[in-house]
Amino acid sequence: MAETPGYVTPIAAPAAEAPPAQRACLFALAGARFAVDVRSACEVVVFDEITRFPRAPRHLVGVANLRGTVMPIVDIRALLGLPESSLARSVRTLVVRDGAVQAAVAVDTVLGLEPFESVAPIDSPAAALTRGPRPLMSGWIQWAGETLALLDVPKLLAALRTAKPTVVREASA
Repeated sequence: MAETPGYVTPIAAPAAEAPPAQRACLFALAGARFAVDVRSACEVVVFDEITRFPRAPRHLVGVANLRGTVMPIVDIRALLGLPESSLARSVRTLVVRDGAVQAAVAVDTVLGLEPFESVAPIDSPAAALTRGPRPLMSGWIQWAGETLALLDVPKLLAALRTAKPTVVREASA
C-alpha cells in the first residue's frame, strides 16, 4: 500500500495491558514473615545509638537521630502476638510512614521488595488456616508459596499510639 502524503497508516491498538503488579516490602520478625505495601515503607536503617527511656511503654525501644529527625524505634512483636525478645545494641529497622507520622519498626531481617498480583481479603478461605494479626492487616499476599500477612501501616501506627504503657513497678525498699 502506497503512503499518501499527510496520511499516517493506522497501527493496531495495543493489547490491553495487565495492571502493574503491586510491590511489598517483606520482613521477618520472630521467625514469622510479614509484608507492608512499599508505598508505606520508606527505608531500612540500622541504628547503632539509641536513647532509651525509663518507664516508657514496652513497645517503645527508644529514639534515634535519623538525619536530624528524632525517630521513635518501636517493637511490634506484642501487637502481632509474637514472643518478646531483647533487642541487641544495634537495631535493624524498617521505617514506615502514614502521612506525617513515621516510626522505625525493629525487624530481624528485611527480605526485600517483591511484586504481588492481588491482596486476598482478611477472611478469605485460602488464608483460613493461617494465623495472623487480623486487626492490623489489610489482607494476605502470596510469596514463594507462602501466605503472608500484609500489614496495614496506618492501623499499625494508630495501635502503637493508643497502646497502654506498661509501667514496671519498682521493688519497695
